[in-house]
Amino acid sequence: MKMNNRFIYGILSIVLAAVIAFIAIPAVTSRTSSTCEIVRMKTAVTRGTLITTEDLELVEVGGFNLPDSVARKIENVAGTYAAADLYPGDYLLPEKVSNVPLSSDLSLNEIPDGMVAISVTTQTLATGLSDKLQGGDIIRLYHYDDNNVLEPVSDIPELRFVKVLSVSDSKGLDVDYTTPPEEDEERQQTATITVLATPEQAMLLTRYENEGILHVALISRGNEKLSKELLERQTEILSTLYGDGMELSDEELESSMTVSGQAEPDTEDGNGTGSTKTDDSQDSESEETSGNE
Repeated sequence: MKMNNRFIYGILSIVLAAVIAFIAIPAVTSRTSSTCEIVRMKTAVTRGTLITTEDLELVEVGGFNLPDSVARKIENVAGTYAAADLYPGDYLLPEKVSNVPLSSDLSLNEIPDGMVAISVTTQTLATGLSDKLQGGDIIRLYHYDDNNVLEPVSDIPELRFVKVLSVSDSKGLDVDYTTPPEEDEERQQTATITVLATPEQAMLLTRYENEGILHVALISRGNEKLSKELLERQTEILSTLYGDGMELSDEELESSMTVSGQAEPDTEDGNGTGSTKTDDSQDSESEETSGNE
């Protein structure tokens, strides 16, 4: 006896309804009804402001579709800085807070260990590349000293490839030359250039700026691969000149300023080591010869 198709469909419908009623619905309900405690903003905080415990509150909310990275303990957030403007009721995610103080120039927040940020003044329009520099540019600096009659312009090995962090006007405000100014907006002019430098480079920049004029030449822009290669070459130059981990002494600074770019004196073996005898060794040989006679 063949079973009626309607009877089969009826049995399947009853089974499906039972599954939905006793398994699916309780599972969804348990997930949506579960709660957990999270940290939430209690007061409004502007970007860059230190977040304190008075600005926070611990509340119980539904856990359904709640991000796993949301802050759940006040001590994990108190003492950090707001990376954006925060308002009462905001949940706190990692991208909304910062462990380090913020500045208007984000490039100053992540200076590598052993490096410094230093600004140099652009004395004229030409020395600052006609107000066309941008953050991220790789530049070369030349020094002009009118007191040096024989060689007033010098190439500086220590400053051949330097990264620009930012460009500022006379009020210290960042200048953005990537977009043209509005019709009624006055164009900002470059007053200082902030660069990433080693302590040795910073000392040279300070001395050269106060003993002449520094001119900037653009080497690379928008080419991350080339920029990285150029900075690595500059590191090799510094390592060759001063050695790894060595600080620049006043004598080395003076020597660098007077003989930068000059070739090493030729020696007999051509490798800079030479086999030229000193006066002491020559005198010893003369005495030995006299004794043998």
